[in-house]
Amino acid sequence: MSGWNGAVRTIIAIGASTGGPAAVAAILRELPRLRACAVVIAQHLPGNFTASFAERLDAQSAWTVREARSGLEVEEACCYIAPGGRRTEIVADGDGLRCAVRPPAKADVYLPSIDALFASVARLSKVWTIGVLLTGMGRDGVEGLRAIRESGGFAIAEAAETAVVDGMPRRAREAGFVDEIIPLGALARRLTELCQGRR
Repeated sequence: MSGWNGAVRTIIAIGASTGGPAAVAAILRELPRLRACAVVIAQHLPGNFTASFAERLDAQSAWTVREARSGLEVEEACCYIAPGGRRTEIVADGDGLRCAVRPPAKADVYLPSIDALFASVARLSKVWTIGVLLTGMGRDGVEGLRAIRESGGFAIAEAAETAVVDGMPRRAREAGFVDEIIPLGALARRLTELCQGRR
């Protein structure tokens, strides 16, 4: 529990694949607990690895990190890891938000699906979303990042010089779906600025 009991008004949605676990950990270690903010992460991992990934991040950061499960309330200063092999979305529930973890859809090529998670937060009308697409091959997350940007959110791609594999972020950059390109070491600071209203 965060201890603040405030409504979530900003969601940081992070997507990553190859090289992502270390990159995600680096961001969370430097990212302070932020009022009215929650983090949701889709990292391409098998189903038997995401729970331990969440436990490791919980121990290494100031955030309360949990593996997402259906019905779990999204709370401020908490981070939710999409479980491997499943499709995770964030949905509105009255005045709050909850995790919805479902079987994969036929269109899902990668699991957890970054596109599905990003698209779900883009549909939320009462929160502002910052989408962050990190290292990885393929194009999962590119359309989701577009959805976040088109819904009024803010889209970030990791810079090529720090991405272990500059596939997903490069495709987002080339498609023009990105507001800022930021190297890994500067991401936590920029996310803090954005969440505190310093655009």
